[in-house]
Amino acid sequence: MNMPVDGPVAGLPQGGPEDRSPGVPVGPAGEHLRETALFVALHFGRAPGVLWPEHDHPLLGDGRDDAADRAVPPDVGLLAAQVAAATGLAARPAPTGVPPGHLLVHQVAGATTWTAAGTGEDGKDTSLRYRLRAGEVLYVPDGWSRTAESTPAARWTVVVLCPDGPERQVRPGTD
Repeated sequence: MNMPVDGPVAGLPQGGPEDRSPGVPVGPAGEHLRETALFVALHFGRAPGVLWPEHDHPLLGDGRDDAADRAVPPDVGLLAAQVAAATGLAARPAPTGVPPGHLLVHQVAGATTWTAAGTGEDGKDTSLRYRLRAGEVLYVPDGWSRTAESTPAARWTVVVLCPDGPERQVRPGTD
């Protein structure tokens, strides 16, 4: 994913092998998390979006659609801790379902069609459909409804992102 960014995003890892943010691993996992952090910084609290990462995270497999390749479920607790370290947001795993809150969905296997509906930045009601395939990431802001229609082999993990403070919704890097 190549998105133009004007200058560094405050509070987020800036990418590259020299980035040694605490809690962000070195290698493909770290590169995946840095991509995810930039993606979250651009979308947080604004509108849903899909990330087609250039780097795979080892916890999530290699992006192939074959569910048999992932006999062991990903360690979602570790993934949430790494996402928190990379984004600067509180993050917790969602053990099942589609909980309320800011969601970061990592498609692990198969495919799922997600529908998200809410009010866009322009104040108009919006409904969006995304076909998420293995290896892709979906962000859905808090306050947007979301439903998932999955294929039989579909598996995903969900991390709930929380801004600093209960009544403060701040996009990362905009303070």
